[in-house]
Amino acid sequence: ICYNNIMSFVKSINKDNLRIARENIGLNSLVASKKISRAKKDLISEWENGDSLPTWYNVSKLSKLYNVPELLFFSQEIIKKNKAIPDYRVGIDQKNDEKVKKLINLVVTRQKWLEKFLKSEGSSKNKLQGTGRGISTPKQLADFIANKLDINIEKIKNIANRKDALKYLIQKAEDQCIFVGKTISYHMLKTEDLRGLFISNDYCPFIILNRRDSLSAQIFSFIHEIAHFFRCSDAVSNSLDFRSTNRAVNPEEIFCNKVAAELLLPENQFTKMSYNKSDIDDISETYKVSKIFIFYRLKELGKIRREIQFDLEKDIERETQENIRIKAEKDGENKGGNYINSMRDSNGHLFNRVISKSYLENKIGYVEASNLLHFSPEKE
Repeated sequence: ICYNNIMSFVKSINKDNLRIARENIGLNSLVASKKISRAKKDLISEWENGDSLPTWYNVSKLSKLYNVPELLFFSQEIIKKNKAIPDYRVGIDQKNDEKVKKLINLVVTRQKWLEKFLKSEGSSKNKLQGTGRGISTPKQLADFIANKLDINIEKIKNIANRKDALKYLIQKAEDQCIFVGKTISYHMLKTEDLRGLFISNDYCPFIILNRRDSLSAQIFSFIHEIAHFFRCSDAVSNSLDFRSTNRAVNPEEIFCNKVAAELLLPENQFTKMSYNKSDIDDISETYKVSKIFIFYRLKELGKIRREIQFDLEKDIERETQENIRIKAEKDGENKGGNYINSMRDSNGHLFNRVISKSYLENKIGYVEASNLLHFSPEKE
């Protein structure tokens, strides 16, 4: 595109692509107009209807807002509308929906590129996605997942810390060509907005975790999203509750959370008649799962004496909230960090590896690789 005069008007534009790109990130035309212009009228609606044309400057701003190349607005090829992802979140702030939809759009955009590339390389479809769809109980699915991904609970128990335990689990998924990434600071998503996301694809299924969450919660959310993968049920999630009594949580979410509870805290591991606070502390260190999850799991198994349940739950909840507060303070002190390392973690190891390998083999150029990675491929 030639920018001889960035304030001059374009001569024509693909109206359909303007609309679809906007809809893919969940913005209505008036809100989008306000984000790129001080004008009070709905300029974008005018452009989409063909009543007027944008300037080159407007096109540049729309490209950044919609996270698509400017050339798409002038291409004759109609871009695809993103599929609808079931939203199972509870108690969400509608104001943050735009952020979640932007994240979904980023993942789907990556999937479109990856699918096209992997097909060109002769890669086969993911053979595990959806293979647990017909399994009817959480325990059966948990056992099926552990078997198919070669997840060993004894190995998790022997890992020194939660960070390495999560790495172990993610590696097991990536070994089976399941792409796993995390949110990053610019997504500005709280755990209430999103804890996990699964988007299916025949060639490149994607799981996203919220990096702002505690490592214990990320471990639980990861297995939850893996359950979605094996059921091939796309989902946006923010609940970690596996109690069937909570009717506010969608049954699909309850089922996947139960799978996580069965896999990470197998019933056969708990042989004592009853457990107390000291036991829960020890179990949390051993299994890398948060104390409140352990409390609910043991309560579900009838392993917490009824007379101590109320006080014990309140005690653990207070401790959990204090730990969240301390983590938030530490995160605030460590805002800087290393951008490239953060992006590597956000992209996920498998995604970085595919892009870097493609670049090093001269299958894609430097600019394309940089745009996909959000950092220089020379740094990978």
